[in-house]
Amino acid sequence: MQTMEDQSILNSQLPTTRRRVLVSLKENGASTVDQLSAQLDITTVAVRRHLVNLERDHLVQHHEAKQTVGRPSFVYELTEAGHTLFPKRYDKLATQILESVDEIFGAEAIDKIFQHSLSRQMESYRPYLDGKTLKERVQQLALLREAEGYMATWEQIDDNTFLLRQHNCPILKVAQWCRATCAEATSTLGQLLDAEVTRQSHQVDGDASCTFLVHTS
Repeated sequence: MQTMEDQSILNSQLPTTRRRVLVSLKENGASTVDQLSAQLDITTVAVRRHLVNLERDHLVQHHEAKQTVGRPSFVYELTEAGHTLFPKRYDKLATQILESVDEIFGAEAIDKIFQHSLSRQMESYRPYLDGKTLKERVQQLALLREAEGYMATWEQIDDNTFLLRQHNCPILKVAQWCRATCAEATSTLGQLLDAEVTRQSHQVDGDASCTFLVHTS
């Protein structure tokens, strides 16, 4: 029977035993070296070696367990980055919800949902952009989008023109189903940056990135 060790984590470049350590922590929760050794049937020395590498890669973290006597014991658990190695089906769930909204309330309701959600997201950026030059706004926006998983980069073309690229789209499956959200995003980016923003490439169309040309309005 297939376990949690499928899809994302199976396709990763991690060595097999290191993947087994991650799967054990996912299935059993926080564990000591001795517990991992027993669960995986490998020596404690081997467990520690793999944990060192996993901590180096920020996939595992540890803290000292409380105990009254004896040497301190350390408990290991997955970090947020470690949890992301395991498959999620949020995109499928989101698409199913949108399909239901479309069937019950119509396409207009979906447009309103996206407009409201996008507006809230973009407004959360505004305090970080207000009072800055266009160059500084583009730079800060790229940092904010990067923090949300968009793998955003930017470059300056001339004094008044910039390129903003998003190399990853966390909502790609949803965007493929409802392209209106992308058109709305482009318009909202222009309002947020107080500039003319035009889309140059689109991951929904198979391009490697979503690229926006930003120009002084």
